[in-house]
This record gives sequence, C-alpha cells and structure tokens, in this order.
Amino acid sequence: MKKNNIPVFPLGLVALPGSIQSLQIFEPRYVDMIKTCMSEQHGFVIVLQTKSETSSDFGMHKKGSYVQIIDFNNLPNGLLGITVKSENKVSISNIHQLEDGLHVADAKSEFDPEVDDQAVLAEYPDILNILSQLMKHPRVSDLPINVDFNSADSVAYHLAGLIPLTSSEKQNLLEAFDAPHRMTILSKYIEKLSAN
Repeated sequence: MKKNNIPVFPLGLVALPGSIQSLQIFEPRYVDMIKTCMSEQHGFVIVLQTKSETSSDFGMHKKGSYVQIIDFNNLPNGLLGITVKSENKVSISNIHQLEDGLHVADAKSEFDPEVDDQAVLAEYPDILNILSQLMKHPRVSDLPINVDFNSADSVAYHLAGLIPLTSSEKQNLLEAFDAPHRMTILSKYIEKLSAN
C-alpha cells in the first residue's frame, strides 16, 4: 500500500473493511484524484467527515479505510460513477490540502490484536445467524460480498454493512480495539434495532 501523500476522500459514510461502495463523483478535485489513482494503480482513503473542523483535522476522522477502485463508468446524469472495495483499516496523519482542495495524508495500516475467532463467534451465535439469513436474501445474494464466516471481523463488518446503522455507529465499529470489542458493540446495536 502506498503510504505517504495518499489521497483522502472525506464522506458522510464509513467504508467498513470488505465492504463495497458505489460513489458518484462530481467535484473536479475528486474526478482528478480518481484518474490519478487509476493511472498509477493505487487506491485512496475514505474517512468519515466530522461535524467540527479544526485546522489540524480538516473536519475528518483520523481512522478510515483504504479502498481500491474495482469498477467505474460515466453515469447518465453526467457524473463519474465508481465502485470501490474497502481493503483494510488505516489511520491517517500529516494531513494537508493541495492547491486544488484535495487532501492528502500519510496512511498506516491498522491491524487488530489476534484473537481466537472461533471463541469470539461462539459467544455471538445470534450475530452469525442474522448474517447467514441476510446472505440468503435475494437483494443481498446478488451482491459481490465475500464473507469469511470463520473470521469475527469479517462477520461483524459485513453484518454492520447490511443493517441500518448510522455512520457514527459504523465508525465506532471501525475504531473498536479488537474483534470481541467490535462484536460487543454490534450486539448492542442489534438489540437497539430489535427493540424498535
């Protein structure tokens, strides 16, 4: 992964690792960014926009996801449509803004501490069951989703991408310390959704 001066795209969404996002690009700085990423064969970082902007953070979270462009096309509305796949969690630092308004930063891959995935998954059979059922839904089964049912992170991230969570809730899952912590948070969100 390219580490220094990597383009950063602040959005109102969280690209959880393994998830696929479709984006419509219209701002010239981001159209140029996509062209550069494709010609140089590297991805970019998607981070969640924050509500408060300070001079040091440019209104964006410091943890996001490194994504690769897997498809693109010109849409009927004249915008550039791209599909990206989130590869892994990253933290960004040394953010600065170029003349055209594009932000670039240093990106470092983040890896959770190793855990016993089978033990974690055994604690949350409901989460596994919900994801298994969702994967059979016609609208979901047609999506290019590849869940590793032996990985607690893969299960948590993919389920979180399929249920109606807010961007800040997804950001909390992304920033969780490890898989057990992530599953605990996700379990609480599911309980809240079930109660509504």
